[in-house]
Amino acid sequence: MQDPNTTTTTLTANARTGSSVTISASADTFVATDVGRLIKLHDGYAKINSDGYTNATTVVATVQDNESGVAELAPSYASNTIAFHEGDPSSTGLEHNDRITDSAAAFIDQGFKVNQKVTISGASNGGNNKSTAVLIVQVTADTILFAPSVDLVNETASATITINGALTADSNFSLGAFSATTGYPGATAFFEQRLVFANTSTQPQTIFFSVGGDFENFTAGTDSDDALIYTIGSNQVNVIRYLSSGRSLIVGTSGGEFAVTASGSSEPLTPTNAQIKRQASYGSADIQPVSVGNVTLFVQRARRKLRELVYDYNSDSYLAPDLTLLAEHITESGIKEISYMQEPDNIVWCVLNNGKLVGMTYRREEQVVAWHEHIIGGVSGAATITVSDYSNIATNTTLKITKSNGETITFTCQGAGAGTPDTNKFFHNESNNTTADNIYTAINAHDDFTVANPAAAVVTVEETQRAGNGFITIVSSDTTRLAITDQSHALVESISTIPGSLNEDSLYMVVQRTINGSTKRYVEYLNSFNFGDNILDAYFVDSGLSYDGSAATSLSGLTHLEGEPVTVVANGATHPRKTVSSAAISLDRSTTSAFVGLGYTSTLQTMRLDVGGEEGTSQGKIKRIHDVTLRLFRSIGSKIGSSETLIDLIPFRSSADEMDEALDLFTGDKEVEFRGGYDNDGFIVVLQDDSMPITVLAIYPRLQTFDQ
Repeated sequence: MQDPNTTTTTLTANARTGSSVTISASADTFVATDVGRLIKLHDGYAKINSDGYTNATTVVATVQDNESGVAELAPSYASNTIAFHEGDPSSTGLEHNDRITDSAAAFIDQGFKVNQKVTISGASNGGNNKSTAVLIVQVTADTILFAPSVDLVNETASATITINGALTADSNFSLGAFSATTGYPGATAFFEQRLVFANTSTQPQTIFFSVGGDFENFTAGTDSDDALIYTIGSNQVNVIRYLSSGRSLIVGTSGGEFAVTASGSSEPLTPTNAQIKRQASYGSADIQPVSVGNVTLFVQRARRKLRELVYDYNSDSYLAPDLTLLAEHITESGIKEISYMQEPDNIVWCVLNNGKLVGMTYRREEQVVAWHEHIIGGVSGAATITVSDYSNIATNTTLKITKSNGETITFTCQGAGAGTPDTNKFFHNESNNTTADNIYTAINAHDDFTVANPAAAVVTVEETQRAGNGFITIVSSDTTRLAITDQSHALVESISTIPGSLNEDSLYMVVQRTINGSTKRYVEYLNSFNFGDNILDAYFVDSGLSYDGSAATSLSGLTHLEGEPVTVVANGATHPRKTVSSAAISLDRSTTSAFVGLGYTSTLQTMRLDVGGEEGTSQGKIKRIHDVTLRLFRSIGSKIGSSETLIDLIPFRSSADEMDEALDLFTGDKEVEFRGGYDNDGFIVVLQDDSMPITVLAIYPRLQTFDQ
C-alpha cells in the first residue's frame, strides 16, 4: 500500500462486507484508472470493481480478506458471553474507563484492536447501550477497555450483545501502490523468503518486501517478519531497473548499484535493521541481470558494456569491472537481453539490438572472458533501391550488389539516354518511377537476380538462387537519390536458457526470418554441444529437421522453410543445396540419415601476428606466411587463407578412404600450404561453410618477417 492519507479527506463505506460496497470520499480522491485498485479502510481492504468507478468521490468495491483471513472492513461479534462492567462502581464521579468482558475470550480472534471505534447493541436493563461509535483504548482476549468518556449500560443477563466496528468517516486510509494509476512493479525477486517488488511509475525508487514466508501479504509493521517498504534516498531519481538476490539483494538503478542487507552480517533482514548502501555509480539498463556463482552480471545503462558486480573483501564493497573492455566492437549495437548457460560450458548469451546473437565464455576463476559472435542462418528483410530526384543522378553512379556468397556485381548509370543501355547499365530519364523501371530491367536481366516490378519507385532485389550463407547487400555511390536498404541475417529477438537433457542446458531463441517473401518467427534451440565422435550425430544447420530411417531420395515436412535454399548433410557427408518446394526436397542420392536446414558460415580470424622479427616487434613489418599447422578436435571440412576471399580448401579425404562413405571426425594436426602474399598484417582466416563441425585448438604458422 501507499503511505497513509495525511490530508483531511475522509472515506466512508456503506457496508462492512460484500461485493457492492459503496465508498464515498469527502473530496476528489479517485480517477477512472483506479479500477482494480485496493483501498485500506478501517481494518480491512476493498478492491474497486472493474465497473466500480462512478466519479472522483465515489467508487463501488468488493471487500477482500484482511490479515486475519476474513473479508470485512470492520469486525462484528455477537455473543451472550459478554458482560458490562462499570469503571466507577462507587459512583465517585472520578474519570474512569468502563469495560466489557467475554468469558469466551474471543475479542482478539474476532479482530478487535486498539484505536478502533465500535458500536454496541443488545438487550439491557437500562437503555440502548452505545449506538454511537466509542473508542477502544485497550484490548485483550477477554477484556475491552473504552475511553473515559464512554458510559455503558448494564446488559440483560444472558442477553446476546453485538459489537460492530464502526463504519464512520475515516481519514486514516491508504490506496494500493500497484494499479493502472500508479503503475505496476517493473522489477521482482525473492530474497530471504520474501517476495520483493520495486519500481512503479509513481514510486520508481521504492522497494516492497512481503511478509517473511507469506508472499501475498505486504502488511507493513515492526515485527521481525512483517513486510517493509524502503525508498532509496539519493541526490537524484534513480529508477530501479532490476533486483538480483545473492549474498545481499542487489538493486540496479539508472544511476547506480545498491545492496540491501541487514545491519548485522549474520542477521536476517527485518523492518528495523534494513540498510541500503550504494556500491557503484555506473547505472544499469532495463535488462534482467544474471547470477553466476556469487557474481551478478549486469548491462550498463548505455547497453554497450557488460559489468561484473563482485564483492571485494579487501574494500568490503562491490566492484564492477567492464567485461567488454577487450571486445567493445562486439556489443556496439547495444545489448537487448542476456541469459546464462551453465552446462556444458559457462556462457553468457546476449541478444543485440541488431538481431545478432553473441556469447561470452565466462570462467572467472580461470580468468577466462572470451566473446564470440553467432550469425543465425537465413535472411530477414529485403534489399531495396529507392529512386528520388532522378534527373540529378550523375552519369557513372554505381550500385554494387553483393550476393550471399560474397560475389559483387556492379550496375552503372549510363546517363540520361533512351533505348537499350549497355549490359549492367541503366538510364535515368522521365521520372523517378521510369528510372526505377530502368534499374529493374538492368538487374533483372542478370541471371543471378530476380526483381519484382517496382512500386512507388522502389526496386526490390532477390537472388535467383541463394548462392551462399550470407545475404544481399547494396552499396550506392549516391545514397541520396539511390537510397538503399540491405537484407540482413536472421534476427534473434529473444532468448532463454532452460535445463535440457544429457546434463546440458538448452538456449531457446525467438528468431525472425523472411521465408518465401513473408516474415516468420520460429522458436528454436541450440542443439547438443557434446555430439560425441560420430559424424552422423553432428547437427550443424539452423531451423533444421533430422531424418533417420530407410533409404530415401526425398525428404518432406519442411513447410517452415518453403521456398528457401537449404543445406543438406546426408549420411554424414555434404550434399548440393536444394530449394524447398511443397514442403519437400529431392536428393541427388539416397540417404538413411540426414540433417536439413539453413546453412551458416563460421569464421575465425587471428589478430595480427607478432612473431619472427629479429629487431623487436614484427608489427607493421612485411611478412609472408608459408604454411600453417592446424591442431583440430573432432573436425571435418574447412578452408584456410589470408582473407575470406583468398582461401583454400583443407583436404581431409585421402586415397585410403572409401569414396562412398562419410569420413570420420578428425582429431590431430593438419599441415597445409598457405596461399598468401607479402603484407604487414599476417592474418590467418579459418572458415567453415559446409555445416560440419570444426574445433580449432591451436594455429602454428611458419613465416618470414622482413625487418627492413
